[in-house]
Amino acid sequence: MAQTLRDFLKQIENLPPDTLLCVAEVDEAFAAHVAEIEIIEDAKAQNRKTEGLEAVELGNGRERVVVIRW
Repeated sequence: MAQTLRDFLKQIENLPPDTLLCVAEVDEAFAAHVAEIEIIEDAKAQNRKTEGLEAVELGNGRERVVVIRW
């Protein structure tokens, strides 16, 4: 199932604010620095399961999503 911002914030609530934020694919040994964080107001969920590579269409919808680009 897709993770919500509430779920994410709960997982990191006790971390120091200077903790490095990176992104990586599942089972990767290395992570990349975040290049940009973008809030999309008109996204459309395609698949709420974690198995899909293209889970959200960044337009043509009515859902808000946070996109972390690397």
